Amino acid sequence: MSAASIARWLDRLAGAVGAALLSTLVVWWARPEILFLVLLGVLSFRWAVAPVAVPEFRPRRVLAVATGLYAAVFSFVTVTRHLTFQTHALDLGYYVQLVWSLASGRGPRVSLPEMHAWGDHLSPIVYLFAPLFWLAPGAGVLLVGQSVALALGALAVFALARLRLGDEQWAAALAVLYLVNPSLHGINVRDFHAAALAIPLLLAAMFFAESGRPWLLAAAAALVLLCREDAAIAVVGLGLWLAARRRWLWGGLVVTGALAVLAVDVNWVIPHYRGAPYPHLGRYTRLGRSLGAIAEGALAHPIAALAGVAGGARVVYALAMLVPLGFLPLLGGWDLVGVLPGLAENLLGDDPILYHYRSQYQSFVLPFLVLAAIGGLARLLALRPARWARALMVCSIVASLVLAANTVNSLAVARWWPSPDQRAARALLRRIPAEASVSAQERYVPHLSLRSRVFVFPTEIERSDYVVVNRTSYPWRDLPGATMTRDGSAVTIGLADGRQFHFSVVGEAGPHTVMRRL
Repeated sequence: MSAASIARWLDRLAGAVGAALLSTLVVWWARPEILFLVLLGVLSFRWAVAPVAVPEFRPRRVLAVATGLYAAVFSFVTVTRHLTFQTHALDLGYYVQLVWSLASGRGPRVSLPEMHAWGDHLSPIVYLFAPLFWLAPGAGVLLVGQSVALALGALAVFALARLRLGDEQWAAALAVLYLVNPSLHGINVRDFHAAALAIPLLLAAMFFAESGRPWLLAAAAALVLLCREDAAIAVVGLGLWLAARRRWLWGGLVVTGALAVLAVDVNWVIPHYRGAPYPHLGRYTRLGRSLGAIAEGALAHPIAALAGVAGGARVVYALAMLVPLGFLPLLGGWDLVGVLPGLAENLLGDDPILYHYRSQYQSFVLPFLVLAAIGGLARLLALRPARWARALMVCSIVASLVLAANTVNSLAVARWWPSPDQRAARALLRRIPAEASVSAQERYVPHLSLRSRVFVFPTEIERSDYVVVNRTSYPWRDLPGATMTRDGSAVTIGLADGRQFHFSVVGEAGPHTVMRRL
């Protein structure tokens, strides 16, 4: 059989699989990602058998369409995940309450747990969202704002690549590669995190450095430092990269300033607001129990530290970060030096979430890998014919789509269209007075965070005016000592310590139950 005949059969097969994929998005009879992966496989084989000529597009038009499409799709995905109760208390709920508190003049206060927010993470950048809460308070502002910010990172990638490569077509291709990156998607859909805002800011800082705009570089780096206290580690990486590019003065100033900010935040600012030592170093106890001890442990015993990062899960993590970029960062030379501090932060930790390629902890790693990929592509184009780079770019985009395939599931109607039960639950939650304190199960909290006191059930149940639970989740596996008994509208909740609390049911919608304290 000739290549042309095989290509025609593959075209028909791709059409059939594409139609099946569309049907799964409308009627949930199989996971759409499975058919999406099959479609990618068929198309890849088709292009290998008989390559298709790609029509010429204006690079800036490609950039604009891809950036706008990303912002629209991920705004839709994240907002609908929230509307269908797929968001979480200690990510989205926490930040909704924090920004609402700032917007209403209460200062940076949260109740998850009840404390000054800067005693947990220092993220003053969220002040930028407060004016938007005056107009439209709620989770949507944060979710759409984060999606738009991450989409805008493509503009910085394009500008940086155009400056490096002198070719807008390659720059647009790299911007698209950034937008389909599975780590970027994972960060975007994991609710809201102030750390994620560092991605476009770091990319912008790199562009300002390359284009000779030091004061804009300084402004972008300062904004990165406002994202979270450990964003200073990424800024250290930025300074090391500047030094590697022989911008010794600016590199030294950036590294010194970032280390100073990190030390002040971790040793004094956060403990001051918390009334206790910095709480997030427990993931590094094998190296030390303080910032200085951890650094000293890693430097004094480098072999032991490196041995701890040689496990299989960490190797898989490294591959998952490099494969979507076609291993181009490994050709980036000194451009790769900036990733080392953020990568060390993740690899030296004991918590597996740190080295999961779709977690928000990649916010300080991904921008530097993209930068190194640009440098790697420049080196590849200088050493090999352009067809090598084109083939690698196509393979990288396909690999990215494979690793990001589960995002397709979120586009299925069954996933994003709220069920009658979910709509009834939201209506029920709206009946709780805005000034009331509430102890609610975790998935309800993001919908109840526009108030000064909301807790994750059964935390602070003794101080809560209302309790919200899902009856189908009882008995609670994560609360083996907690009990719930009901007699008509009267409900008694007992905790493992023997305390009992009495409530009256004031509203029900399917399994969703709202109770008021007696």
